Amino acid sequence: MQWYLIALLAIGGLGVLYVVVYAVRWITRVGSKAESLIDQIKTADEAARTTPRSLTSVESFMLPQVMKDFPEYNPAVIAERVKRDARLFYESAAAGELLYEGGVSAALKENLKLPDNVAGGIEVHKVALTAYDRQMRDRLITYQAAVKYDGKDNDVYQVRLKLRYVAAYTNDFQNGITVIKCPNCSAPVPAVGDKVCRYCGAALLVSAGQGWVLVDAGEC
Repeated sequence: MQWYLIALLAIGGLGVLYVVVYAVRWITRVGSKAESLIDQIKTADEAARTTPRSLTSVESFMLPQVMKDFPEYNPAVIAERVKRDARLFYESAAAGELLYEGGVSAALKENLKLPDNVAGGIEVHKVALTAYDRQMRDRLITYQAAVKYDGKDNDVYQVRLKLRYVAAYTNDFQNGITVIKCPNCSAPVPAVGDKVCRYCGAALLVSAGQGWVLVDAGEC
């Protein structure tokens, strides 16, 4: 009888030992998976902090149309303009006021919404042409900029900023509508892509560096 009890106790002890060993192994596996998941999350978070946002460029097939409408259009000049405007957007946010002096519409100055968490460390990685629209007489180009900045929460942000420009012979905006005028006779120009004034025959040229007015900007 004693041997029977001893045998039962031994079997029970082995069972408990097996459960303990299995539990330890299970906890170890779960812990390893949790550590791996945490490492993956940390890696993804670090990538989000250090990797510039991707941009989708349409320049390869939209630029020929832009150049057809505006032979003086200089992609390199415009790209530098976009980088400057993107930096100014976030510098304005960090300063708590609008720093644009020219080349923007009055409506943008009045309605522009700036992010409230920008502390500094602003870096514009790259820009890309993402759209070219022909709306009635207006011609609009849209660029995206991949930007990095330091937040007030001590975090680093990689963001996409969208900037839209309208071609204009003058920076004259009335009631939010672009007013395009002939520089010779001041007659309205039906379409900004026109090369000759339909009233006086004067040649119409747009300066790529100054002929594009920023009308909209915001993170996307």
